[in-house]
Formats: sequence, structure tokens, C-alpha cells
Amino acid sequence: MNEPDPRDDQWKDMLRAVLGDQAADEVIASMESQGFDPANFARMNPNGPDVSALMGQLRSMLSGAPDGPVNWKIAEQVARESITRDGVDTLTNADVEKVKSNLALANMWLNEATALESSYGPEQAWSRLDWIAHAQSTFRRMTEPVAANLNRAFSTAMEQQIAEMPEEMKAMIGGQASTFLNQMMATMTGMQFGAALGELAKQSFGSTDTGLPFVEGHTTALVPTNVTEFAEELEASEDEVFLYVAVREHAHARLFASSAWLRAYLLDTIEAWARDINIDMAAVEEQIRGIDMSNPQGMPEIDLTDVFNPAPTDDQKGVLTQLETILALIEGWVCEVTDLATAGHLPDAAALREMFTRRRATGGPAEVTFGNLVGLELRPRKLREAAAFWKMALEKGDLESRDHFWSHPDLLPDSEDLDNPEPFFTTQESDLESEIDDLLAGIFAEDEAGEKPSGPEEPLPPTSN
Repeated sequence: MNEPDPRDDQWKDMLRAVLGDQAADEVIASMESQGFDPANFARMNPNGPDVSALMGQLRSMLSGAPDGPVNWKIAEQVARESITRDGVDTLTNADVEKVKSNLALANMWLNEATALESSYGPEQAWSRLDWIAHAQSTFRRMTEPVAANLNRAFSTAMEQQIAEMPEEMKAMIGGQASTFLNQMMATMTGMQFGAALGELAKQSFGSTDTGLPFVEGHTTALVPTNVTEFAEELEASEDEVFLYVAVREHAHARLFASSAWLRAYLLDTIEAWARDINIDMAAVEEQIRGIDMSNPQGMPEIDLTDVFNPAPTDDQKGVLTQLETILALIEGWVCEVTDLATAGHLPDAAALREMFTRRRATGGPAEVTFGNLVGLELRPRKLREAAAFWKMALEKGDLESRDHFWSHPDLLPDSEDLDNPEPFFTTQESDLESEIDDLLAGIFAEDEAGEKPSGPEEPLPPTSN
């Protein structure tokens, strides 16, 4: 009996390693349906018709490669599988009603705590799969620039791997090596980013609790499964935790709805960081050396957290300070507003605030997941300073004057102002007094200019006798 040739399965493994399991299996199935077996490629004549047929199938497959650095179809599939693997969280009518009633009550409480108007958007309950469906578009925008940089770095490093492949495989790839690499990297980043998206869906309480607006528009939403799991670790009752989270969600929603510039500002700042992110090529090359091109399971094992250069460029340092400051201002404002809104309503409000403050200051699970993916920490480092700033803003004015700072980015304090806020308010008061003086001076000048000038009295006409 003939011994099986070890090369028979090698080609299928190589195809899977280069193209990914799903794409390779499609090519293999298509070829086998036409009577061709890629396992026999090692014994084919390189110039024969079988090889031509194989190359035709590969070119056909590659023409449908994803347009961009991430295969988002795979990313969504991985994210959803990470949720369904542990059991899908289904929402009952009672869950939906509980979320809607909590959000409605939270919105009413906020009317006494902020001058910003309600977002007036729909109030929804989401499952984890719902969170993925709603958030993936913004998630894609924030992460795709990082993927583009990663793909360039890994493709450069993998050119050596391609050079060391068997001659038959190199002959099969021919002049399409860069296309193969792009396909493989898009698959790999799709898996990595999909896993991160799924983890965020398991950790997020709503649409904004990381400080980032993952949903465009004015929708407010809670993920009851995640809130319930979080409440199990606390001494406060689940009802109080739900209401506290609902107030925070609506506070974020009011802020983003009233400050039309804020969402774009945040996303643009993250994109600016991601575009210029440094990739540690030594770390990339080290990981590439650990990949067995004949092992299709090697790709998903690449750890992206090791490839970000820890030293940002000068431009990135400015972007990082800018991002940390705005995140701190958002979180500090939400904390202060939530305190005011829940005072007298929730006995454990102070303890819950401290829990959230520690969670954000140390980097909660969602922040860590996102940070590992893009090499960017989302912890608002000056959270306590920002909260103190908003408290001082209310003491020196009222709800309307405090919230007016959000009307334009130029009105907000910078990082140095948070360190020493008193001069910021002194300058604000001085500028306001100057504006009032200028306005009054202008009014008086207009009044004086409008008065008719007085001259010598005209003599009376003579009278006749």
C-alpha cells in the first residue's frame, strides 16, 4: 500500500496560512468541484493546465479582497461569535421596560442639574449583539488608521517570510505577493479588531460610558446584562446602580447633543493619534519570526499590544494632552452633574461615584481593551482636577454659566488651567467686565452722537407797530 505523501495536505495548510481559513476553504472547494486537488500541486507541471486553473481560482478570489486594511466582515463575525459562544443575552419585555423607565426618570432628574436640554432621542435597551450593531461604524472609524499602519509594518516584515517559502508556493503567488499579504493582514486585523469589539460589547453599560460616543445621533441606551453583572460586585442595590448608570448615560447624551462640535472633535483627535502611531518594527519582526507559514492557526496568535512604540512623537504628545484633557473634562462634568441629579434620590450615590472614579482612573475593562488595540490609554488622567474645575464653575456662577463653556472648544480650559483653575476664572471675569465696559461705552457714544448739537439762539423777527 502506498504511503500518503506528506505534501498532500501541505498546500491546503499553506493556502489557509496565507489567505485565512474562510477564503482558502472557498478556493479549495471551488477547485475540487472542478476536479482539481490543490494537494497534488507539488506534483504538477508548473507550466501545465492544472496550475493555470489553480492560479485562475486564486486570482478570482483575490479580486474580492476587502477594500481596506481590515476585513470587517470577519471582524463582525468574530465579535458576534465571542458573544454567542458564552450564550446570547436575550432581552425580555421586563428588561426593556426597566431600561426605559430608568432612562426616563434619569432624564427628569437631570433637568435640575444642568442647563443643557434633553437630547430628545429614543431610549433603548440593547443586548450585547445590539451594541455591536450600533457601535461598529464608529469603532471602525477610530481603529482603521491604526490597522493601516500595522498592515504596512507587518507586510514589510513578512516579505522575508515570503522569500523563504517553498518555490512552488512562490511560483503560485507570482507577482501578487503584495495582494496576498494585504489579504492576510486584513484577515488578521479583522480577527484582532473583532475580538476587541466583542469585548467592548461585554463591558459597555451604554453608548457612551467610556467617554466616547460610539453612536451617532441622540439615542440613549443601556445594556442591562452588563449593568446587572456590574451591580453584582457592588454593595449598592441593583435598582440604584441602574438609575445611576442611566443618569450618566443621559448626561453624556445631553452633552454631545448640545455641543455639536464635541463628537467630531473627539473622533478627529483619536484619528490624528492613530494616523501617526509609531510601530516598533523590532517587535513586529520578532512576532513574524514566530509565525509558521504552514500553520494556519499562527495568524490569530499575533499580539498587537507589543508592537506599539511607547514613545510618542512630538506631534502625538500634543494630541495626547489634548485628548486626555477633553476626556477629563467630559468625565468630570458628568460626575458633577450626576452628583447633583442623584442627590436626595440615591442613598449610595456617593459610593457609586467613587467606584466610577476609581474605575476610570485605573482604566476599566473597556478602556483597557480599546487601549490595547490602538496603543492609546483613554484614562482621563486629570479627572479629579476636572471635577474640581466644574464645581468651581458652578460656585462662581450658575448652571447656565457653567454649561456655557461647552458651547465652543475655545471656551474650555486647557491642561494647565486644570492644574490651577483660579486664574482661569479671574481672566474670564476680567474679560466679561471688559466686554461690558466696551458695550456700555459704545452705547453712550451712540447716544451722544445722536443728540442734536446746540448753537446760538436766532434773533426774533421784528414786530410791526
